[in-house]
Amino acid sequence: MDYLNIGTTPSEEDCLSVNDPLARAEAQIYARQLGREFPAGIFRVKGFQHDFGVYYEVVAMLGQGEASDAAAFEAEGNGSPRWDAKARHERDLLEGADE
Repeated sequence: MDYLNIGTTPSEEDCLSVNDPLARAEAQIYARQLGREFPAGIFRVKGFQHDFGVYYEVVAMLGQGEASDAAAFEAEGNGSPRWDAKARHERDLLEGADE
């Protein structure tokens, strides 16, 4: 199945480092935010191998229909650069889990 890499977090936000135990959860928060911004899109979290371990990135699934493909490309170039209010709340809870 084809996919388009979107990123780990919104473009103007910091992300957790490779191998951080909460990195996958952070990417899932971003996938949910993208789903709110682009409801026709299909967003998943995919792990990728890196020299220092695994990192997680949100991908938009392609080939699932014209509307979802359009949403994927729209999300890649025009997603919010910051966390939305719901994602910020989830991210704050995630940071609290790390303490």
